[in-house]
Amino acid sequence: MKNIFISIKKKSFYAKVIFLLTSLALMSGRCIFLDQALIMQIQQDGTQAPVAQVGSIATFTIIGRIDCQEDGHKSEQFVISVLAPKSWKLRDNAKVTYITSLYSNPEQELSMSVIPESSLPKNGDGLTWGQKLMTDYGVGPNALSDMEWVSYATDRIWSISNGEKPTYTVYIRTNVGTQNLKAYLGFFANYTGDGIGSNGDYKQVVFSKTPFEVVGGKGITIDYCNNHFNKVQPLAILQDDFVTFTFNGKVYKNDLVAFDEIYLEAVAYDYNGAIISKINEKSDKTLLKRESPYSNILNLTIWPADFFHVPEGMTIDHIEYIFTDKSGTVTITQSDDDHAVSGVEIPAEKQPFQFELLCY
Repeated sequence: MKNIFISIKKKSFYAKVIFLLTSLALMSGRCIFLDQALIMQIQQDGTQAPVAQVGSIATFTIIGRIDCQEDGHKSEQFVISVLAPKSWKLRDNAKVTYITSLYSNPEQELSMSVIPESSLPKNGDGLTWGQKLMTDYGVGPNALSDMEWVSYATDRIWSISNGEKPTYTVYIRTNVGTQNLKAYLGFFANYTGDGIGSNGDYKQVVFSKTPFEVVGGKGITIDYCNNHFNKVQPLAILQDDFVTFTFNGKVYKNDLVAFDEIYLEAVAYDYNGAIISKINEKSDKTLLKRESPYSNILNLTIWPADFFHVPEGMTIDHIEYIFTDKSGTVTITQSDDDHAVSGVEIPAEKQPFQFELLCY
């Protein structure tokens, strides 16, 4: 009988502990919810698609709510951050506004401003908002890293009381630049009093489920979403900048990885399509270096003006290139990449990769 009584007391004690912990979890903190991130745009035919024409203004809409479960939240600024290609220059081009049920007119759009680099997040370990978000979340599901997080804070300061459950809708209107591209976009919600803290209840990040595309521009489409045999970093350079060409031999099955030495063959063209220089020598100048002794990822960093012996007064517009073995018979080209990524049939005459020189 005594053992049963002790057992009942223990169960009662554990039940009280569980109830207490549950109550504390429910009562503590202000929860931020990012319920929807809408990237669809109205097309010319009236339909909607995650597509915008180059040079146009796209509108992205974020819908969410705040469930305030504690007192003391005064003088706060709500923060929204956006992950997008660097070529969009969000910091200069985007206009960000919001509506909220906290305001007397819940339909009136209020302003948000870019958080300056000098204003560091409270829990950012000395990093800027963009640097901290890149450290914590990177570029999400994207394969290319030439993207940036840009953060915006409400110009109006808010106080939210325990029990309040305001809603918010944020509109990000931005020029999508002049490059054909497709990328997954990212959205992050937080507030200045937390400043990217460790408590997940105070922040939320989402990435678009489908890629957003920019179409109608000059040149090939830059695919941020998928892994490819080739990668160029940075994406925006001129001929007097350094640039790194990468062969990712591990991403898809291929014959070139069997060779110890892999080379870059490249042709530089001017704005009229005339050849400035063709480099097909097999030497240390064109030999790609492995990232580690057993890695099938190889890189070559060049200075285009020097690499292609560009004469004074001439300017490189774009570069065509392939990866090859020393004999030049086994190659990886754009055609091979199209086949590996999308199943496109390889033509009899393979097409090279292309890289357009430009400055954001």
